[in-house]
Amino acid sequence: MAAGHNQYPPMTGVPALRNAISAKVEALYGRRYDPAGEITITAGATQAIITAILAVVRPGDEAIVLEPCYDSYVPAIELSGGTVVRVPLTPGTFRPDFDRIAAALTPRTRLIVINSPHNPSGTVWTREEMLRLQDLLAPTDAFVLSDEVYEHMVFDGQQHWSAARFPGWRRVR
Repeated sequence: MAAGHNQYPPMTGVPALRNAISAKVEALYGRRYDPAGEITITAGATQAIITAILAVVRPGDEAIVLEPCYDSYVPAIELSGGTVVRVPLTPGTFRPDFDRIAAALTPRTRLIVINSPHNPSGTVWTREEMLRLQDLLAPTDAFVLSDEVYEHMVFDGQQHWSAARFPGWRRVR
C-alpha cells in the first residue's frame, strides 16, 4: 500500500504488462502493436472474446464461426444481436473449407472467428491457409477474430501462424 499499489489499475491494464505483450508479439510474429492504443488486458480469454465480438458485431450483422468451435463464440454473437453463420470444418481433418467459407460470405458479414491451434481438435492452420483466408477476405469489410489461446501448444514440428504475421489482416478503422 505504501508503494501506491492499492488503487484500481487503468481500464486497459497496467502499462508494463501491455508493453511486455507488445514486445512479445513483435519478437514472435514481427508485428508491433501500440501498447497504449492497441492492447487491452482482460480478465481472461473468454472475456476478451466476448468484448471483441461486442465491439464489432451489431444487430443485423453476420458472424461466421467454423464448427466445431469454442462454446462462447455463438452466445457472444447472439448477445450482440448478430446472426451466427455456421460453417463446418472439413470432417476428419478439421481443416478450413474455403469453398464453404466463400459461400457463407455476404455483404452483411462483419466477422469471422478462427481458432488455431483449434479447440477441440488441435489442428493448426498452415501459412497457406492463413494467406488463403486473407485473400478471400481482402475485398470485404469483415474483421477476423483470431483466437490463438493455444499458440504455444503446438507439437509434431508444426508451426503456429499468428494472424499478427499477416499485414493484409491489419486494417485501421
